[in-house]
Order: sequence, then structure tokens, then C-alpha cells
Amino acid sequence: MPSMYVNVPKLDQPTKNALAAKLYEAAAPVLKAPHIFTFVNEYETLYENGQPQAHNMVVANIEAGPIKEEKVNAIAEGMRAAVREVLGEDKELTLVFHDNGLDRIAIGGVTIATKMKK
Repeated sequence: MPSMYVNVPKLDQPTKNALAAKLYEAAAPVLKAPHIFTFVNEYETLYENGQPQAHNMVVANIEAGPIKEEKVNAIAEGMRAAVREVLGEDKELTLVFHDNGLDRIAIGGVTIATKMKK
């Protein structure tokens, strides 16, 4: 089951809801997963090289099963467009895709690979 961890500047709840929905819409068709959990982490101050910077960055980490690089690029393109649609054209997205094999993910104390063998 893929999950997204999204770091964003402080947002009001309706904007946060809209962003999570748009990010899901961008990733779900490519990942083809029945469920994607999204965790939104808000930051007060963004630091670059130890110095405070403008709040123009969104960083998303996705943990999912292996997919081709072209699909990661498609997710990144769609998620970048979602961020700009909801938060404005001055916002930028950095996507980090963690390619997890099925035998490395456990749900309910049992790996997915074990569950699939049953």
C-alpha cells in the first residue's frame, strides 16, 4: 500500500484538503493502488543551507512498489502541476520516490510478500 509524506508550508485546512486530493489524483492512476495514505507535515520555516528561505517548496516522499522511471516522471509531473494549481505558480515540488520491494513492507505485523503467499 503506497504512502505519501508531503512537507508543505503552513496551510489552512481547506487548502490542505485540496492539495492532498490533487496529489492523490496525480499519483493514483500511475501507481494503480487501491489505497494511498497521505501524511501532510507543515513547516513554519524552510531552511536552505542553514538559512531561512521563502516558503516556496513542497517536498513529497512516496513509498511504493517498484515502477519504471517513466512512471515516476509522470507522477512527478502530475504532482508538480497539482502543487501549482492549489498553491500557486511560484511553488515548486521535489519528489523523492522510495522503491520498496514487496518483501520489505509489513502491514499488521506481516510482510505483504507473506500475505500474498497465503
